[in-house]
Amino acid sequence: MKTSQLIEQNNQLRQQLTPENEKFYSDLLIYVRFKGITRDEHAIESALLNILNDVIDAQTDGIAAADYFGKNTPELANDLIKSIPFKPFELVKLLLIVIGTYFFAVFLPALASPKNPLDLGSILLAGVYLTLAICGIFKYLSRTIYSSTNFSKNKIVRFLVLWLLCVLLIAPIFLINIFVQTPLHFYLSGWIGISVIVIFTILGLILFAKQTKKQLSWPFVIFLLAIAFLGIAMRLPLIGEYLATTQLGHYLSAGFLIIFLLLFWLMSFMAARKLK
Repeated sequence: MKTSQLIEQNNQLRQQLTPENEKFYSDLLIYVRFKGITRDEHAIESALLNILNDVIDAQTDGIAAADYFGKNTPELANDLIKSIPFKPFELVKLLLIVIGTYFFAVFLPALASPKNPLDLGSILLAGVYLTLAICGIFKYLSRTIYSSTNFSKNKIVRFLVLWLLCVLLIAPIFLINIFVQTPLHFYLSGWIGISVIVIFTILGLILFAKQTKKQLSWPFVIFLLAIAFLGIAMRLPLIGEYLATTQLGHYLSAGFLIIFLLLFWLMSFMAARKLK
């Protein structure tokens, strides 16, 4: 069974749990997934599914999960993680996912504006930093799941501290984009840029067609098509010059993006409500 199928089966079976057992198992699941980020993902999901089946069997017999597994859940989770082999490729896979996601976020503005260069070197540096930051966040979150201590009971203080931490984590990305320039940069202008936009859009539509939960992907598809349309228009000889050099052209470009950003937000909000 594939890893994705194990996760889907896990999500379906968890609906059978009582609120108490759901809380117990969800904490265990998050702890193991976060702390076992460098372990064999398939083996982790298989072990979690086996534990879930044990929880359901115990629940059927009227035994709570906490009583069935004992009170020392962190020790159980740590033993489970230690039993699963370390797999360096999982870290490499995370790095590729982060770099790919960040590249996508940086690549879209470059598609819309042919004057913005795309620096692959700074993207790689930012991707490596984000991967390390995510690993640190996962490690911290796994420690807080079974921790009874809080740094503050004041909600405002907690919010300010978390906001400051987010700023400190995100700031290096902006610093890399502003101050780091590598020889690995290029411009997507003219017909080369149009060709890249067409290829990129086709690949995006193919990926969308393969998604099972298309309601989550529709907002991104609409936004991708909007960026592709504007990017092609900006690179056409007469239309592109008008949009880039005249005040009305600037207003039209900005208005076009604002309309589709609002549409993106609205569709994302509706998709989130539908899932709930």
